Amino acid sequence: MKAPFGAEVIGVDLKQSLDGGTKTAINRAFADNGVLVFRGQSFATPDQFLAAATNLGEPMPPVVATYRLPGYEAIEELTNTATDTRTGEKTLLYRGGSWHTDHSNLACPPKATTLYAIDLPPSGGGNTEFINMMMAYEALDPATRETLRGRRAFQAYISRRAPRKLLARTDAEKQGSDGVWQPMVRRHPETGRAALYLNPMRCDAVEEMEQAEGDVLLDALYAHADQTQFQYSHGWSAGDMLIWDNRSCLHQATPVRVASERRYMHRIMLRGDAPIMAG
Repeated sequence: MKAPFGAEVIGVDLKQSLDGGTKTAINRAFADNGVLVFRGQSFATPDQFLAAATNLGEPMPPVVATYRLPGYEAIEELTNTATDTRTGEKTLLYRGGSWHTDHSNLACPPKATTLYAIDLPPSGGGNTEFINMMMAYEALDPATRETLRGRRAFQAYISRRAPRKLLARTDAEKQGSDGVWQPMVRRHPETGRAALYLNPMRCDAVEEMEQAEGDVLLDALYAHADQTQFQYSHGWSAGDMLIWDNRSCLHQATPVRVASERRYMHRIMLRGDAPIMAG
């Protein structure tokens, strides 16, 4: 892979049972690289994808059930075309089209997300892009690092600053998902490296700062992180399975080139622990 981070795993068929040594090696590579690419996977059923993801952690259901694959609590359908369940009309969707990390509004956000490509638009587009927030943190100047030391940001279900809308939640789905104070710099539990833990969709306030001052800081940090030297853009092929580390990466989807062409994937998130403040 010609990218500043990420790695391709070659010679592993995730439909097959993996021995303990292989699982350990894959999980270590995942923690070290932030994004892993498994090409040429051919899952005949959603159960095979679920089993593959389970090699890397415990699947968790999304907060909002709208796009769950029928019969599967932890698998979501990601597609740019869908049927509106209220009207029955076909609609065009563009999900995930701005930088974010998944479910950072939870006390224990998912440690990872995995996607499996099933149908892709013939004309291209629909990449998934990543920012390595460990690299972004390590490139900060000392004064900014000191400003962030011990500081938290409030991560809401949706921030007043969010660049796009999110799905509406039922009353039951609102339980435990309204938001939480999270460290702005978190320690990776496996590598020990520090990473910016920010989310333009959810960061709503900075601890011990007035709103305007906090907004200036967040804008500066987002601009700093959004540089090509910290990024990888994945162009999909059918059968690709990606897993990325929500503890150290932001991600976003790019538009398909022809809006009516179908992009269809399955998604599974993996349970994580409460973020640890970096010292």
